[in-house]
Amino acid sequence: MIPEMARGRREIRVASQTMARVRLFANLREIAGASQVDIAGDTVGDVVSALVARYGREFERRLDTARIWKNGSEGAHDDPVTDGDELALIPPVSGGAERGIAGGGLESLLLAGLTLLLLGANVLGIAFLVALWVGVAALWVIDLASASSEGDFKIDYQPLLAAIVVSVATSNTFGLSGLGIGVALTVVIVMGWTIVSPAARDLTTIAASALCALIASLSVSSILLARASVSGAGEGNIAGLLIVAILGAIAGRLAQRSRARIADPYMMASVVMVLAALAVAYLADFSRLGWFFIGLVMAGAVIAGRGIGSAFRTGRIQLTVRPDGLLTALDGPMLAVAVFVPVMWLIL
Repeated sequence: MIPEMARGRREIRVASQTMARVRLFANLREIAGASQVDIAGDTVGDVVSALVARYGREFERRLDTARIWKNGSEGAHDDPVTDGDELALIPPVSGGAERGIAGGGLESLLLAGLTLLLLGANVLGIAFLVALWVGVAALWVIDLASASSEGDFKIDYQPLLAAIVVSVATSNTFGLSGLGIGVALTVVIVMGWTIVSPAARDLTTIAASALCALIASLSVSSILLARASVSGAGEGNIAGLLIVAILGAIAGRLAQRSRARIADPYMMASVVMVLAALAVAYLADFSRLGWFFIGLVMAGAVIAGRGIGSAFRTGRIQLTVRPDGLLTALDGPMLAVAVFVPVMWLIL
């Protein structure tokens, strides 16, 4: 009886209790949401596999270009790990944003080209301008919804497109008060969509869909209301809005693309937007103090918009990583446009 019990005990395999402390840097830290974690594993490869299992496919992709260090020396996957060992996962000096660097110039050209189209439509009239921006907003939400399917939730684009149409109608009919009506109806549309699509009933999906719909619908309403502004300044408001938002986004993209990293991309974008707002105020004889605050708010909106877009597309806020999607360059400017009219009416 005792030998049988002994044989049973010998067959039991005890899982590894070896714990290594892993330090994460740059985009790996952002994906994990922590600068260091404790992970069990007998080898460096075991620890890396456990990290990938915990943090997912995006983390694994970023590991491809990262270097692994063990206790201050470069490590290999078959190196043994003992209690108290410290591993460091360090992406390239550029921050691991290879796709962002490669796409920065193209995105800057996209933003510049879109600005020229919108300025041209602004000269032609409000109908051309609103029609063009509705198309831009519609493409943005479709791109966002498509990219969200790779994350932890999926956004349906249908209620978002409906919210854009409703916001145009309410803002055109009721003016500034239509902005509030459009917000309320946007929430109703998103909640109503859960009746049609059971998959959209998850609380995270509802919240993400509502926020995305609000940004898109408010951006369209802001364009319409700013262009229809009384006192004859509507055309100037739109021109100023576009110049400030797009110049800031381009400055941030170019700063991020530069390997020299002379300045933080977000600080650079903020400074450029505030200076652009002051220049617009000077050239158009607007309130300099008012446009200074508008520039500050829009600068914050561009940064926040990029973080929100990253969360929609990847399920995590990653400011140093360019998420998947064709129109990621619009994530920041879209929110900046959305807040423009509310801020303008409050300040001016």
